[in-house]
Amino acid sequence: MKPRLFLITAVAILSAMGAGVAGAAPLVELEIATDRGLQITAPQQWLQLLAGIGIHQVRLRGIEPGDQPRIETNGTGQKASFSVLGILGTDEVLRLPGGTFKRSDRARLKEYFDQLAADGVDSLTAPRGRYGLTEKELSSVFDDLSPPVSFNTKGLSPRTALDRLQAQFAHKLVLTRAAESTLRGEHPPVADELNGLSRGTALAMLLRSYELAMRPEKPRGGAIEYRVEPLDGLPEAIRKNTLGKTNGTDIEMKHWPIGWEPDRAPGAVAPSLMESLSAEIDGYSLEEALAAIGPRLKVPAYLDHAALSAFKIEPTKIPITLPKARMSYKRLLDRVLAQARLGSSVRIDESGRPFLWVSR
Repeated sequence: MKPRLFLITAVAILSAMGAGVAGAAPLVELEIATDRGLQITAPQQWLQLLAGIGIHQVRLRGIEPGDQPRIETNGTGQKASFSVLGILGTDEVLRLPGGTFKRSDRARLKEYFDQLAADGVDSLTAPRGRYGLTEKELSSVFDDLSPPVSFNTKGLSPRTALDRLQAQFAHKLVLTRAAESTLRGEHPPVADELNGLSRGTALAMLLRSYELAMRPEKPRGGAIEYRVEPLDGLPEAIRKNTLGKTNGTDIEMKHWPIGWEPDRAPGAVAPSLMESLSAEIDGYSLEEALAAIGPRLKVPAYLDHAALSAFKIEPTKIPITLPKARMSYKRLLDRVLAQARLGSSVRIDESGRPFLWVSR
């Protein structure tokens, strides 16, 4: 017969523990398998710790062949309960699915069980990527942000444009107090026509014009939301990369990007940009030159209004001179923009539609 250090046939009941979920928290049955050679006082110390974070009764037993940390879910919805098996080693480290804990990790351990009660097993064990979201959660965000904007935006107030975008989102826009304060100020109307651009890129572009940005988040026990907040540390924040990487190397990007890096060469994504023409410019402002070139590009181009403002670039006051030469439309655009210390990059929105982003 295998030795038993303790045997308490009971279940661990989690109280609401501030998880933000209405009603009683789900039932959690906690069983701890203890390694042979564990200090005789360790189980009692762990019982006291667990009771202190709201787990008052725990079943302990000796470890058996094949024991591994696991969580089993029983039932669904408000009737769901969880059976947790943890392994307590001779190093006095408690191994649970998705985490390891020392006795000094009291706060982390409480957070672990709070998270389990609020959001279930996947919240602890599923790999997390951009914005701390699981693959399933991030897929939900992309599905929501990929369809095109279906109304005209140019000339709207920023608040009206945001309200109309919110009506098209499955997830809620949540503005911080600072963002609300920013939008209450005097602002010019939306300068760009974003109709037809994907919702995610359009939202990021619109917010940036007013020195704001969006980050998808999932509060514990709640639904995914789009948190809108000011860009901190201006004008330096304007210099930060706004391009999303489709290969996932931008996992530390703080805010939703203004478009994504294409997986093909610019000429393959937007062939019209590689078409050649003979061009000569003299006596035109940057604004006038862009107005003349824009319709010929056959790809929408958007100005980074936040960068223009931060670096005091006024398109109406910058003269453009270009001797006659034959070049591609992309080359023409970049030579014009260079005279204002600007450049352009080919990007795609969440639906794969190409566009040009003009920034510092």
